[in-house]
Amino acid sequence: MKHFFLFCLITAFLPLSSIWSSTIIVDINGTGDYTSIQEGIDNAADGDIILVYPGTYYENIDYTGKNITVASKYYTTGDEVYINCTIIDGNNNGSCVTLNNEETDAEIFGFTITNGSGYFISNHNYYAGGGFFLSNISVHLSHIIVENNEADYGGGICIYSSSWNTLQFTNVTIINNFSQIGGGMYFSGEGNASFSESDKCNIYLNYAAYGSDIYNQLGTLHVIVDTFTVQEPNKFYATAPDSGLYQGEVTVDNQNHKIETINQDVYISPDGNNANSGLNWNESFQNIYHALIMIQSDSTHPNTIYIDEGTYSPSVTGEFFALGGKDNISFIGTGKEFTILDAEQTANLFEIRNVSDLLVKNVTLKNGQNCYDGGVSIESHSSTHFDDIILKNNNCMDDGVSQIELYSDCTSSFHNVEVISTFETNGVALQVCNNTSLLLNKCKIIGNVVEPSTCNFGACFFANNCSPVFINTLIAENSGPISSGISILWGYKQMYVINSTIVDNKDCSEGTINLVGNSHITLINTILRNDPTTEIWFAPYDEPNSASVEYCNIEGGIDAINTNNNGTVYWGEGNIDEDPLFVGGDPFSYELTKYSPCIDAGTPDTTGLHLPATDLAGNPRIFNGRIDIGAYECQDTVSIDQPDTTFIHNLYLFQNTPNPFINETEILFITADYERVEDYTLSIYNAKGQLVRRFDGRTNNFWVKTKIVWDGTNEQGRQVAPGAYLYKLEYNGHAVVRKMVKIR
Repeated sequence: MKHFFLFCLITAFLPLSSIWSSTIIVDINGTGDYTSIQEGIDNAADGDIILVYPGTYYENIDYTGKNITVASKYYTTGDEVYINCTIIDGNNNGSCVTLNNEETDAEIFGFTITNGSGYFISNHNYYAGGGFFLSNISVHLSHIIVENNEADYGGGICIYSSSWNTLQFTNVTIINNFSQIGGGMYFSGEGNASFSESDKCNIYLNYAAYGSDIYNQLGTLHVIVDTFTVQEPNKFYATAPDSGLYQGEVTVDNQNHKIETINQDVYISPDGNNANSGLNWNESFQNIYHALIMIQSDSTHPNTIYIDEGTYSPSVTGEFFALGGKDNISFIGTGKEFTILDAEQTANLFEIRNVSDLLVKNVTLKNGQNCYDGGVSIESHSSTHFDDIILKNNNCMDDGVSQIELYSDCTSSFHNVEVISTFETNGVALQVCNNTSLLLNKCKIIGNVVEPSTCNFGACFFANNCSPVFINTLIAENSGPISSGISILWGYKQMYVINSTIVDNKDCSEGTINLVGNSHITLINTILRNDPTTEIWFAPYDEPNSASVEYCNIEGGIDAINTNNNGTVYWGEGNIDEDPLFVGGDPFSYELTKYSPCIDAGTPDTTGLHLPATDLAGNPRIFNGRIDIGAYECQDTVSIDQPDTTFIHNLYLFQNTPNPFINETEILFITADYERVEDYTLSIYNAKGQLVRRFDGRTNNFWVKTKIVWDGTNEQGRQVAPGAYLYKLEYNGHAVVRKMVKIR
């Protein structure tokens, strides 16, 4: 009798087509047919109704291909109280609700869907659809609250990879969901999605790095809602790619909005509160992602998110990564040692797509992890700038990029950025692809190790029409199975490496620098000394490559370049093959000692090199009138590097000419002494301080000008090696020392 009465009650609210279906009662308290929703589904047939009584059901349900209706008591009563008190809690153990077995007539009514973590897409190694994962199906979602779910794609709802999805949304509220892309909803597929115009949905205050509320990857999507996050959504809130393999379109028709954006600078502190105004330190927000939702900016009024010192992480402050961006926004910390953004291996740190004029400054970005890019990902016509940053111990789980990836028509500059890993293996530190321009100035790329099973290349990888420029940059102690330092594939444009130090990279099979397919590199004033005997390697296949080298210190000289008969080497002036005589010891490992042959051995004319004012250590970039080779400019000198003006009337030693020289050089000096005449000695030393050649003589008159020609031989008459040499003039108790460089 009880079930007959219930049948009558239910059918009063149902269409005629459903009257003869079975109704299965699920009650967590044990009064129904089953205590879990999935048990009800498993025992249902097409057309059945799973009626769920109030309670919190900690489970992840799957329709398993059945065309059924799963509903709370809202379905039979119309009382919306049942929506809030009938909860499917995914317990962070997958999607709360999954339909991906070609269900063609499925429905779900009257639930709160929460704490889902997404359906695992094994062929892409990511999680999609924290609340709902829908694929290749037709389904009606009605009177549903989707909140506080997370996934890599589609924090609230993911519609995945289909050309025949038919979706109906009636009074669905999607709030406070999080993901990398499509925080509220992620659409992938050219299906038919309709939003009720009479019983409208709500989508607001979700967050994703890209498409914070809605992301539509393919086709045209028109979203009708009562309330959206902002009144006039821009690409941060609702977006679709407009170029490349995946293109889409999304429009939002909303009557109301949840927030008014802030067209001012905002402030973040670990002790802040997202309920604050965010307009000063006393009213600071707590989370950077929340500031991104709230802030507004444009080219005429750029704004800054100021981040106080402290650690911002999922466990400490509830931060969500990856962080995204808006045009004309700056993220500025108090200092890279003090403001720490720690992703705790939950995601990458920044995911920037189609964003203009974004600046990140004075922070550390650490412990990022993602399938393909662990630290910073910059894509799709973005222009970005990173200044005074530490990127440390970021990692990729698959064949990918551990620290920085730039992809597809981007322009980016990195100034004073340290890219460091202490992991045993991680991945390519820097990858730049597809018509992208990059400037690295005063940067360090250290300790990145690529495991052969995950990726073939080492620290820096460039492909497909890129234009990278490295200035004052250190690339050291990295390793990769093919190349350890720089790989350029199918370049078509010129890469410049200027005043950089590329040393102690190892374990590669095809050179520290690897060129493939019409790739070209120019090295100027650069030190290149690494474990493999081949410093630059040309691929013997594909189109020819080229390398131009001048005023560089290359171990093995021109013989360290293997062209494989597939390209050209332009071996310019000023190249040497000498021990650089580094200082050694952390943190000064690759600075130059005062005896280094690299001192004052760089190009005499730095015009057009766009050198910064300081070297990698922050010292003057040109010291003593001539630039050094490498990323560091030696600030020390050997005893007296310039004529002592106290004795200018007694002794003057001119700079040798030419300098640098190949075969011989002239050394000119003037001596004078009004009391008595003494002998002079001109001694020439190598960079290690060893005597190479000595000239002795006597002056016979006042103000005597003397010229000595040195032919580059030692005391035994043998030619000395190219490198830096010191020449010291001693006369009447005075001495002056200068430096010269012999080249090949």
